[in-house]
Amino acid sequence: MEDSTGLVLAPTFHALRRAFKTSIAERLIPEAQWTEHAKALVRELTDKAHVDSGLVAWIIRR
Repeated sequence: MEDSTGLVLAPTFHALRRAFKTSIAERLIPEAQWTEHAKALVRELTDKAHVDSGLVAWIIRR
């Protein structure tokens, strides 16, 4: 998921976004909870404690 510099690779961004969209649709998560849900999903899938706010914004954008 990361290159040798620790950066997340582009295909991973798209996979995270697809996983997020699928998750909110299946779980009927209200929009008010999307930010926290996206952070939790990224933490779970990447094992990273810190989640970049720009990444979260990109994941939840319409």
